Amino acid sequence: MYSTTSLSVSVAFTNSNEMLLLVKSLLPKNPIILEAGGHYGEDTIRMKSVWPDAIMHVFEPLPTSFAKLFKGTRHLSGIVCYSYALASYSGKARFYLDRGNDGASSINSPVQWNQHEFDKKPIEVSCITINDWAKLNNIPRVDFMWLDMEGHELYALQQASSILASVQAIYTEVDFVPIRVNACLYQDVKKFLESQGFYEIGKTITSKIQGNALFIRKKVT
Repeated sequence: MYSTTSLSVSVAFTNSNEMLLLVKSLLPKNPIILEAGGHYGEDTIRMKSVWPDAIMHVFEPLPTSFAKLFKGTRHLSGIVCYSYALASYSGKARFYLDRGNDGASSINSPVQWNQHEFDKKPIEVSCITINDWAKLNNIPRVDFMWLDMEGHELYALQQASSILASVQAIYTEVDFVPIRVNACLYQDVKKFLESQGFYEIGKTITSKIQGNALFIRKKVT
């Protein structure tokens, strides 16, 4: 089992399974998990295998992906799927489709260097803030967040004040260079989470432009 006291500096995870092993040691047996960017449910199913007793709230705004997510996870108990994008406001939003990788679709429009990868005309999706979602669904807490939102993670976190204090760990995609218009960058996410009582414990670097970072809540001594 990992000891958080021995990880005072950021470590490099070789894969997300290694990260989940660390997070498992920090959470209760039956955690409440929020996943944004559920895609087809690949990571949802993996997390459910780590925490069989978890309640998972999974968000996927792209209709075709949501249908596959719902179908692929409906045999599992404790999974609630939402066809919403988490955002800085509740309502409707433009959603830009990546033709070659629908998992890279995003609320944020593409920047000039990758515009050719996207459909020219965005679709419209429903979006909601974490605060509004928690209030509407009587969610008292979330123990762990898994965020894969193509540069929109910070905007969602900034509208999570009602439950952010209960969160013990956040695993989030981070961008080192702009990949979407107005997308948040790694340093922005890190600065915000540090202001909320988290610290970075490790990261994986998937490319020169993106990676994933794990933040955990500082323990009060």
